[in-house]
Amino acid sequence: MKSGSVLNILGSNYVATCEEALRTLMNDVPSITAAVVATADGFEVASAQAEGRMSATRLSALASSLLALGQAALRELSMNGSGSVLIENAMGKIMLVDVRREHLPVVLCVVADEMAMTGKVLWAAKQCATTLESSSS
Repeated sequence: MKSGSVLNILGSNYVATCEEALRTLMNDVPSITAAVVATADGFEVASAQAEGRMSATRLSALASSLLALGQAALRELSMNGSGSVLIENAMGKIMLVDVRREHLPVVLCVVADEMAMTGKVLWAAKQCATTLESSSS
């Protein structure tokens, strides 16, 4: 459930853009089972999923924490800047992409099934992130 304060800060137009971008992402890559856009502090902005088995609220909190951990690792290795994190096992993949925006950065979290091709998911997630970056709040 989206927080009212998130809607106030980002604006309903940006939230609608996020919702549309997630629908497009999932339509373009059928192996993606869920996607969420979250604030850096873990609040849901928008979400979409194929079967409704995941809590978007929990996925949002997880996404922000995991991306922060990935960014800390990059800083520790003197590889500053935004980036992405990929976690995978035999059951699927979780991809997190830092969406750099002038006003309140967000994180894109994409969950894909075991049949997903990593390169295709990464490319589609980056395209979605570009859409989210270029859209004003």
